[in-house]
Amino acid sequence: MTATQRHHVEVADGIELYVEESGSGRPLVFIPGWTMTTEVFARQVPHFADRYRVVTYDPRCQGRSTKTVNGISYAQHGRDLARLIDALALKDAVLAPWSYGCLKVWEMFRQRGTRDTAGVVWIDLSPQQVQRDEGDWCEGDIAGLTATQRALADDYRATTRAFCAGMWQGTPPADELDWVVDQSLKTPQYATCLLAADGMSRDETDMARATDGALSMLHIVHEAKADAARAFVARNCPAAMVEGLGFHFMFWEYADRFNALVDGFLAENDL
Repeated sequence: MTATQRHHVEVADGIELYVEESGSGRPLVFIPGWTMTTEVFARQVPHFADRYRVVTYDPRCQGRSTKTVNGISYAQHGRDLARLIDALALKDAVLAPWSYGCLKVWEMFRQRGTRDTAGVVWIDLSPQQVQRDEGDWCEGDIAGLTATQRALADDYRATTRAFCAGMWQGTPPADELDWVVDQSLKTPQYATCLLAADGMSRDETDMARATDGALSMLHIVHEAKADAARAFVARNCPAAMVEGLGFHFMFWEYADRFNALVDGFLAENDL
């Protein structure tokens, strides 16, 4: 088994990100979603580390990274990611962001373009967060998103648990649900609420259009959203590929199938 290097990288004054690295070769960077940590990718790292330099990290305010009241936005998370890529000299990397982790990548692209990136595996997030028309590929309507934000403020732990339970397609094993809730709760409530509000307000469709064809891209999405995702991609970023699999936590629940999809994408695009 490939040894894992664990360390911290300073990305701003007083801000250090917890990083794990395994293997060697082209960098493959797994980026956790809202409130999550490196540990959610435990079923990907060993699979890919025999061929890639697999990197994952805890974003600002999440997991074992610095807790701060400053820069709790996806624009800043994008800057943090860019500085991490520079600090680790990750050239021609493939990025694999999950959920609101995708916002970090789109915001990084907005700030400095796609340099140092060879491909992206987008894991279950539309560039468009709020529904505008029936059938949109999005995270929800404004009423539902606002209700989630209020619930996080009123009952943080119960809302977090309900959100995590809803990530599985099947019934989550009790021990696995307890574990992933514990990972999420490592993010302070104030940061959870701020990141949720910032994420809900974003629409990255312009970046999906601007980067279309610039590098290889695959969207792996919640099965129930696959048709809407294909329609969105056909309109806005037709060079990208779309595959449907499971629900929001598909890379954990169906790890072998997820890893095979990524293997096929990497091989097809010589990455």
